[in-house]
Amino acid sequence: IVAGSARLTPAEQADIYRRQFWLRHVGALREDYPALARVLGDDGFDAFARAYLAAHPPSSFTLRDLGRHVVDFASVHGGLPPDVRELARDVARYEHALVDLFDGASPPPLDPAKVTGMPEEGWSTARIVLSPLLALMRLRYPAHLFRRELREGGSPALPAPRPVHLAVFRGAVDLTIRYEELHPWAFALLEALGRGVPLVAACEEVAAKVGAGEAASAALAARVGGWFQQWTSWGLIVDVARGARDEGG
Repeated sequence: IVAGSARLTPAEQADIYRRQFWLRHVGALREDYPALARVLGDDGFDAFARAYLAAHPPSSFTLRDLGRHVVDFASVHGGLPPDVRELARDVARYEHALVDLFDGASPPPLDPAKVTGMPEEGWSTARIVLSPLLALMRLRYPAHLFRRELREGGSPALPAPRPVHLAVFRGAVDLTIRYEELHPWAFALLEALGRGVPLVAACEEVAAKVGAGEAASAALAARVGGWFQQWTSWGLIVDVARGARDEGG
């Protein structure tokens, strides 16, 4: 119930509160999803945000959680313009990952002894534990480049479609959010490791996708060592766990 004042009726005050609600929450979504707003345009984003808030009213005291359903909503919302629908969904996924990674809890860094102390036979069942501050994305559009240009003050044209295998993560040292485009094989290997597939089995899984030819398998094997060095330096690997057969030494 809204009580009136000397100047405003209860209905007028309620209308002010209603408008403030929309302005505050639509503005918060626009701040977290500027590239999505660019894709949809001012009116289109306003309509999207209002439909989203109607479907998912705020349930947290912090605006940080306001967009937690945006990706799911964008995937089913029928109001997105057909000509930018897939781009808008990719951009929403990318920007949502940035919000999630920004204030996630940092895991302990990888203990080098876990790697140097692993016996050779232990690698057959070892599990590589990836950082929780890593998001792997298959995108149809280079949403990351579009948003970067926008944030740098540019006026980017809507990007053309291009398959992207993207790792988005928060740096282990400087705590900044970074992205790296990955080779499709490297991406597939990280996906398998993220599912808990032991290292050797994960490599075999990717090799099967690459093809049965010896040349392809050799090319994959030649790259794995370099990939692991990169992933370790980026902070993507936070633990190496021995398999059940190797527990206790």
